[in-house]
Amino acid sequence: MYFKHQTLVLNIPLIIIGFFLLNRGAGMLVDGASSIARKFKFPETMVGFTIVALGTALPKFFTNIIAVMNGYNDLFLGNIIGSGIVNLLGIIGLVGLNRSMRATRYTVFIGFPIAILSTFLVYILSNNLFLFKTNEATPDLDFNDGIYLLIAFVLFMTYAYFNVKKNHTIWFTKDTEEPEFYPFVFAVILVVVGVVGSYAGAILVVDNLIDLSRKYDISQRFLGQFILSVGGSLAMFWWTKNFKINQTRFEISQLLGTNLLYLLGILGTCAIIAPIPFNIRYNLDLFLLIIANIVMILLLVIGRKLSINLWKSKVLVFLFLVYITYLFVR
Repeated sequence: MYFKHQTLVLNIPLIIIGFFLLNRGAGMLVDGASSIARKFKFPETMVGFTIVALGTALPKFFTNIIAVMNGYNDLFLGNIIGSGIVNLLGIIGLVGLNRSMRATRYTVFIGFPIAILSTFLVYILSNNLFLFKTNEATPDLDFNDGIYLLIAFVLFMTYAYFNVKKNHTIWFTKDTEEPEFYPFVFAVILVVVGVVGSYAGAILVVDNLIDLSRKYDISQRFLGQFILSVGGSLAMFWWTKNFKINQTRFEISQLLGTNLLYLLGILGTCAIIAPIPFNIRYNLDLFLLIIANIVMILLLVIGRKLSINLWKSKVLVFLFLVYITYLFVR
């Protein structure tokens, strides 16, 4: 027992350091890459749509790649599904307690239905319900499934890119000041250090979570859905909380796009790298993710302006706490 406590004293600080490196690395990458894009007159909306979205998803990407390459599939799947629920209920709910958040009609009536269909697609592929997989005995996501998911992700990103580009003047107010940026060499250094820091942080977090799982008999599913999902979402929470007020109509779209990046892009990439055995217990969690998307649609269409105000944020935070409680008591 003494040895276990000594191990816990070592594991917890290393996990905290890992999360710091993950989120700080993502922040440095976003700052550096955004600065480079602005230097070359890249439109500010595209900076948010591509660089910020991909940069803030970097902690998830590295942790998931490392987890799946080492066979920690429950940790990986828990992180993917749990992060989607944390983004919708936790981040939007907590940010909404501080200020109102608005969405576009495209996000509400096209984006969220796409997210629901994407979750259902993952359910079909992972449970071998697809036409060409019905004879397979073990639920999994294999190379072909990864290809299907990546095709779906590319189609979504193509639609979203042209949608944002077309509606730039509708969704955003024109900046009155020239955007600031770092010197080019310094920006490149930020990008490199950000990537290296995020990778090192991912190794620390995954290795120590698995160590805790083995020594204390804690399920990888719980660690992925709670510790890894919440801790890895800190960068996304910081970005959403501090994003420019005149661009708040884009925030919910950004979070939704990030969820699709996790569900289609990262899950598809990892399935191509190595087959992923699917724990059928995650079917309930996929259902909860669908429910979270439906709740967001209902809250946004209630009232005017497709917005999340204070009372709606309180509903989301309450549901988020219910979800956390579910993770502990199941």
